[in-house]
Amino acid sequence: MSQPGFADQASAPPQRSSLPPPAGARQKAERDQADWANFRGRWVLRDGRVIDSGNRGVSHSEGQGTGLIFAARHHDRASFDRILAWTQGALRRPSDALYAWRYTPGAAVPVDDPNNASDGDLLIAWGLLLGHERWGDPNHKALAGQIARDLLRLCTLPTGSTSAGADRLLLPGAFGFVHADHIVVNPSYWLFGALRALDRAFPDPAWDALCRGGLRLLQQARFGRWGLPPDWLRLPRDGRSPTPASPWPPRFSWDAVRVPLHLIWGAHLREPVLRACADFWGDPVWRQMPAWVDLRTDATAPYAATAGIQAVAQLTMAAQAGSGRVEALPRVPDATDYYAAKLVLMAHYAWDERGLDMSDEPRMRLQQRKA
Repeated sequence: MSQPGFADQASAPPQRSSLPPPAGARQKAERDQADWANFRGRWVLRDGRVIDSGNRGVSHSEGQGTGLIFAARHHDRASFDRILAWTQGALRRPSDALYAWRYTPGAAVPVDDPNNASDGDLLIAWGLLLGHERWGDPNHKALAGQIARDLLRLCTLPTGSTSAGADRLLLPGAFGFVHADHIVVNPSYWLFGALRALDRAFPDPAWDALCRGGLRLLQQARFGRWGLPPDWLRLPRDGRSPTPASPWPPRFSWDAVRVPLHLIWGAHLREPVLRACADFWGDPVWRQMPAWVDLRTDATAPYAATAGIQAVAQLTMAAQAGSGRVEALPRVPDATDYYAAKLVLMAHYAWDERGLDMSDEPRMRLQQRKA
């Protein structure tokens, strides 16, 4: 096939992507880069370890996967490579492609629990896929494929049967959560955006079965005055209704606040639990948005929600309204700890991917694209 000449190029229709971005978009991109630089400077060490500042400085597979996603989204190959190298060196399990869930610096045995955390493995795999899309390194996709294979093999469980086939549960780890009379799951571990990305990269009906199982669970497992999901959930094996799992407090709090984030990021915008979360956070009775609510007593935290929870709340209410102002979301400098900052950045990513910002300038750009 011959190469196109100047005449071919001249006759081609103009490419809209060649237009300079509007001033507002440039400013947002600059703020996003500044947010990543702030996060990286505060919580990513030089060797690539991501520290959980609110939890005695430990590191988790969840934090390492989060760091990979952030670095890939912000074109930061140097940070990506350091985070990946530390993760593989410190957390990779010898018997499979999954990762130990926690690293405690200074301990005689820094990795004292070999169990994995499936949300951390999903985040690492998703980050590797984003890295592959960004830089084209086939090793990144190969590593993601190995994680995907072992997640499906070790951390999923068929359950029930529908017209679309058997649903699947996502176990929080490879062992310790399946008991004789019940199963324990964490609803916030269903990262619907990651499951969608893995299905595109490594097609398998199990990914759709996992999504169906998670959505079905979130429709059934809602508690308290507002009908919210708990941090941890007990599923009786005799078919009785699910209940909040012990020994964790029966709360919608630090874990469960990620449920609406991941539903929105995964484009599941019509789920009833999203409306429930928006109603809770938007309840006019609050003088300050509470950090959590007890799902048995409806008592709320005596302290305010962090910047991260506020970001997820603003995202959720905008998703329910169909649009919003991105300026309402906190930025990373507003966060006082790693986990809050992580939620802030993720809320901004989900906001952008769902196109929720309908201020005057984005609305004009939308009209220009349709013209």
